[in-house]
Amino acid sequence: MTPEEKFDAAIDSAMNDRRELIGFLENQTDAQAGWEPTDGEWSIAQGVEHILLTDVFARKMLVDTLETAQKTGAWDNAPDKPQKLSSDQLRRREQGPVPAPEHLLPVEGRPLSEMIPLLMPAREETNRALAPYRERDLERLNPPATRYGDLNIYDRMYYMGIHDALHKEQMERITQASGFPAAG
Repeated sequence: MTPEEKFDAAIDSAMNDRRELIGFLENQTDAQAGWEPTDGEWSIAQGVEHILLTDVFARKMLVDTLETAQKTGAWDNAPDKPQKLSSDQLRRREQGPVPAPEHLLPVEGRPLSEMIPLLMPAREETNRALAPYRERDLERLNPPATRYGDLNIYDRMYYMGIHDALHKEQMERITQASGFPAAG
């Protein structure tokens, strides 16, 4: 694959996951989204707020990594044998439970109806911010390592969508919980 094809595939995957998340959320009311399960899981609204916070954080981390590589000319910082989880492994949650860092915890308590319109523009902003690097091979450029291993820029782009999908699964579980409010 060319760098452009790799870039487009990663962006398309992240956009598809975002569209699926929005499609799910559009069927939830503010009251349903604000309902907090008794088992300690986040409400749907808390999950969406976390996703929006994560978008800003991930975009900044990716742009900082790309800008540093542009300034220094160091486009290869990956280890010779990267240790990482694949996209499929991440989608299957093989990384196990991952608590959110303090700076990505939901705190504002905004209604879902105010946050849904922010989701697609947030993803589109990330796409615009990364687009200047579309023609560059980013296979061996790694942002700071995470608990998921040595993920390169493309991996991180895919993971932005996977993050949406994992939270959508959690939100779907909430809709099946005892006491979840009916629509209306």
